[in-house]
Amino acid sequence: MSNAILKASKNLRRDFGELEKLQNSRTDVKKFVENSFFNTKNAIFDELKNARPDWTFYFQRYDDALEKKQDDKFCLIKPISGIANFSKGISYFASSAIYYNNFIPEAVVIYDPIKDELFYSEKGRGAFVNNSRIRFSSTKNLAEAIFVFDKRDLFLKVIDKNFFNKIKSEIRIFGCSCLDIANLASGRIDCYISENKLDQILEPGFLLIQEAGGIIYQNKAIKDITFYSNNHISDILENKL
Repeated sequence: MSNAILKASKNLRRDFGELEKLQNSRTDVKKFVENSFFNTKNAIFDELKNARPDWTFYFQRYDDALEKKQDDKFCLIKPISGIANFSKGISYFASSAIYYNNFIPEAVVIYDPIKDELFYSEKGRGAFVNNSRIRFSSTKNLAEAIFVFDKRDLFLKVIDKNFFNKIKSEIRIFGCSCLDIANLASGRIDCYISENKLDQILEPGFLLIQEAGGIIYQNKAIKDITFYSNNHISDILENKL
């Protein structure tokens, strides 16, 4: 999977450079981004299909056929995660692929083509970026922590809660869940907040969280929200929420 993602991302990086010249024409940008997405999608698919002809491939998480693949080997590919950032010339996007066996994630690759960082993990073997082992942050103080929400709607839903008004943590919404979780697993982000459990929505980065030592926390007082962080922040959240 790594080779397929890396090969496809060469053209994706080139396309991103070209986008800066098109920002004055939204019609041209939309067409260019669509072409870039499908070119990246086809490049990844062609490489992986040749290497793994026995796999089934999907490009969206909400697929009726995917829901029936409980007993099969399949690969879920996100050609461009953070495509809104990409289309605006914002350098925070990624490509990813995750392999499932009996609906259990066994290997994942997330690549940031701008920083040339390859995040990857295999079940039971740890999490890495560019051959260096990564772990969750060791931040113990909320005032030093960075909280990242997976989307704007979730942020607006919970920001009026007393807890979020009192904490002094920095809060961000970056717009690329794959890269958010990769940076969470490598300790750059201290807590990631999602409206749904990431394993239930087949989020590619979930395996990185498991292998990098992340803690998953849910609170009954705040329904349908999941926190991903280290054990220190999870304990604080449990005591304060």
